[in-house]
Amino acid sequence: MHHAQSTRGFTLLEVLIAVMILGIALPILFQLFSGTLRTVKKAKDHAQAIFIAQQKLEELTLMTTPPMELESGDAPNGFVWERTVIPITHGTNLPHMEEITEETLNIPPSSLYEATVSVTYDTIDSDITTQLHTFLSFTPPPPNLQIQTLRI
Repeated sequence: MHHAQSTRGFTLLEVLIAVMILGIALPILFQLFSGTLRTVKKAKDHAQAIFIAQQKLEELTLMTTPPMELESGDAPNGFVWERTVIPITHGTNLPHMEEITEETLNIPPSSLYEATVSVTYDTIDSDITTQLHTFLSFTPPPPNLQIQTLRI
């Protein structure tokens, strides 16, 4: 007996429907993927801006006198920073502190400063600025302090 071999394939209509579904789905997937990449880049840039601002605030803790002029500079990857330090006067209202300690009350108002660091960077849409603020006190080293360096 002779059996007819049936070869079943896709019809033209099935192929056209599959191509149409791919034509609709692929651009949507590419858009989602590129949106995710943009979000990751924004988060990375924001984290780097905060890191630079924290670093510039930490530099102030090593100083014995406050820099009273505007300081600025360039950081890697197109970041630009500005740092200002202004004294807090007697009439300035300090933000409410949850805890006021003896140590806080013993700081004379003239030695308290507000430091602000702004970091600006370019994005696809526009320039973004991240700012950090802190309050700090500068105390000069005691006159009898001797600094020794170790040589290795």
